[in-house]
Amino acid sequence: MRLILVRHGQSEANASGIVQGRLDFGLSQLGLAQARLTASRLEQEAIDRILTSPLRRAADTARVIAEVKGLAVQPEPALMEYDVGAVSGLTSAEIRERYPDVVSAFAYGRRPAFPGEEGRDAFAARLAGILANIAESDETVVAVAHGGVVSALCHMTVGLDLNRPGMFNVANCSLTEIIRDAAGRHVLCRHNDTCHLDGLVTVIDRG
Repeated sequence: MRLILVRHGQSEANASGIVQGRLDFGLSQLGLAQARLTASRLEQEAIDRILTSPLRRAADTARVIAEVKGLAVQPEPALMEYDVGAVSGLTSAEIRERYPDVVSAFAYGRRPAFPGEEGRDAFAARLAGILANIAESDETVVAVAHGGVVSALCHMTVGLDLNRPGMFNVANCSLTEIIRDAAGRHVLCRHNDTCHLDGLVTVIDRG
């Protein structure tokens, strides 16, 4: 197994400082440029399949890559972003105003849930499922997803607690790679590779 994780290009909500979660925003013009540079980076890679979150910002990024590779895009609902519940569509300032106790707890390393949030255990279960499915083959798979998904898969691969996020920053259209070694272990061998983005790097991730 070789899994190349791609975070989607900058979305319209990323550019506006809006928390997305499951809200469906398209790419900004910068995000589209990032997707094209990523497609050029992957053009010479031997890729068997391209999977994508069905959300537009990921699916549109995947289609740019797929066009260069001459492959079909396979929607995979398990790659959708973490559902942040009631804070979807809010800015950071609005979240601080409406949920000050939750935000304050984050500063002390605690992570209470926002109303309607998916839950880290459910999130981990669906990501473990898609990772297990991909690991059953010897294919090279590109999976276009979201910052929360890529970060969580990194946490899971190296054995870190998903309730303590923030260890892995994930830039728009960065590449992160997980392989299965000869002993059958999953190994994080590349993270947040942005060498192809030619200075067009955007990192902010509010779900």
